Amino acid sequence: MSACESVDRRTEVAIRVCAVSKCFDMYEKPSHRLWQTLCAGKKKFYKEFWALRDINFEVGKGECVGIMGRNGAGKSTLLQIICGTMQPTMGTVEVGGRVAALLELGSGFNPEFTGRDNVLMNAAIVGLSEKEIAEKYQEIIDFADIGDFIHQPVKTYSSGMMMRLAFAAQSMIDPDVLIVDEALAVGDARFQLKCFRRLEDLRQRGTTILFVSHATEQVKSMCGKALLLEKGSQVKFGDAIGACLEFHNILFPASAEPTDDSGDKQLVAKAPVQTKLNSNAAYKLKAYPARDHQKKWGAGGAKADSVEIVGISAPNVFEGGESVSVYCNYSWDIEFIRSLAFANGLKDDITIGISLANNKGEYIFGCNGFDAGIPVRYSENGNAHVVFSFVMPRLAAGVYFMTVTIAVGDMPRHEQAVWYDYCIELKCAPPPASNVYGFMAIKYEMGNLDDRPE
Repeated sequence: MSACESVDRRTEVAIRVCAVSKCFDMYEKPSHRLWQTLCAGKKKFYKEFWALRDINFEVGKGECVGIMGRNGAGKSTLLQIICGTMQPTMGTVEVGGRVAALLELGSGFNPEFTGRDNVLMNAAIVGLSEKEIAEKYQEIIDFADIGDFIHQPVKTYSSGMMMRLAFAAQSMIDPDVLIVDEALAVGDARFQLKCFRRLEDLRQRGTTILFVSHATEQVKSMCGKALLLEKGSQVKFGDAIGACLEFHNILFPASAEPTDDSGDKQLVAKAPVQTKLNSNAAYKLKAYPARDHQKKWGAGGAKADSVEIVGISAPNVFEGGESVSVYCNYSWDIEFIRSLAFANGLKDDITIGISLANNKGEYIFGCNGFDAGIPVRYSENGNAHVVFSFVMPRLAAGVYFMTVTIAVGDMPRHEQAVWYDYCIELKCAPPPASNVYGFMAIKYEMGNLDDRPE
């Protein structure tokens, strides 16, 4: 099947974007529009601005795909083209089924109408019958939970109330495709949780979701794939974690300082440190952070020379409950780090840390020198050799990833020197009789209240 064949609602492809580009004509003065019309194309009175260039991707039914990029990258333009409210200059877009979209806060609402009238009008526009509207109306009102304001004109609503009603109206009609553009950035935490649960429910029922967010943790948690845009061009479409890492590379470009073959800033060679390890450890894992630029980001000038995990029972495998030690050797260029700190007004500290996340990118725990009360002065010797010791929690069976970080300053205010994202892969294989509900199990006691003394 070619990338540009039509989307049929019976196929597994819900959205197909083929070679889409969008150009806007930018006029310096209003009169130039008139002159452009009169000259019949013989002369240009405008400049071309390409908001999108050659965008290509497919989204399957029931997939949740993140769309990321800096402000002005072309995200909203692309979504409007997918929704059909804007036409591409070149290329084609095919969408199968009923589409609901939250593109701008309150878009599609008449400010003079009440919330109730807008809900009814919105449901009719997307094609619901009178019977379907009657069945869905109370569900929408209950989800929005804005009380008697449902009978007031929408122009009197706060931004949070507007988002509540808009999300409820769009998500409760059971669309085939739901597009959410930064709408969940508004509203309280309780309602955001309610929205995320609703999105997951829709996804499980087969709704295709395009989710725009600058919060990479939300994208990694919700989406299996992600599209990354930069200046109107498609940088990456694929695994959500990989796209988020590439987004970090764009937001925090590596230093332009001279580099060696590994991609790290050249550092003065130092003698290896002999670390005293626990002789009773069942297994010692030596893992060196990835040198691939796709796996790290930061200002540069520092690196993790080695990371060694002691205490797990087999290569890259843990059960939970083990006493684990993570030995880390770090080094940095003092002059480079000093200039980075001075330019950003940061403290004379190096904050180093590790963290563990699941395969959705959701962090389980983290450790760092600032929280431990052990700051490292970057001006002392240009290296640090530390150990993090903890009891590995009892986690749900699956794959987990350890991240290693080096920052300049303290936790309240710092600049990332290097962040090795997901550089060590670990597998949790709990004992057969171990039941874990949710992310992790806790240690607890339970008593029978009937056995209490009188």
